Amino acid sequence: MADHVTPDSQALVSCPMCAHRYDPAAGASCDSCPMHSGCALTCCPACGYSTVDPGRSALVGLGRRLARRLGLGRPDRAASTLAEIQPGRRAQVAALDDLPLARREQLAAYGLSAGRWVDVVQQSPVTVVRVEHIDLAFEADIARRVRVAPGDERTTPEA
Repeated sequence: MADHVTPDSQALVSCPMCAHRYDPAAGASCDSCPMHSGCALTCCPACGYSTVDPGRSALVGLGRRLARRLGLGRPDRAASTLAEIQPGRRAQVAALDDLPLARREQLAAYGLSAGRWVDVVQQSPVTVVRVEHIDLAFEADIARRVRVAPGDERTTPEA
């Protein structure tokens, strides 16, 4: 299926199920839905998963205004990459969009997806992260393409 995303589009949504990025305004699948008018949901064109359209949801708008008022989401809190997180630290996966779809699907099968917390075990010779009870090793190229938001707390040391 062709992507309807324009380069200047700022309203891209990342599907929580398959991590496909798309423009909810393109909504080709929504046109056939009888509940289309007034609906705040959007369907992923890749997998069909329904999620809230952040551009049309009043609750998401309220959350953004509140975050702005509280000073959250400043550029100094921008996501870095998995390769930049020090061993012994925790990070939340922000996006896997820079990886090919097949690699994202493979990582999702191991439990690594956007929003998931990981513990960085080591950075050399390869990046090793723990996702729940699974240790995953990444080559440097892949670790640089996984965007994360650093956590503030240190992970618990191994017993």
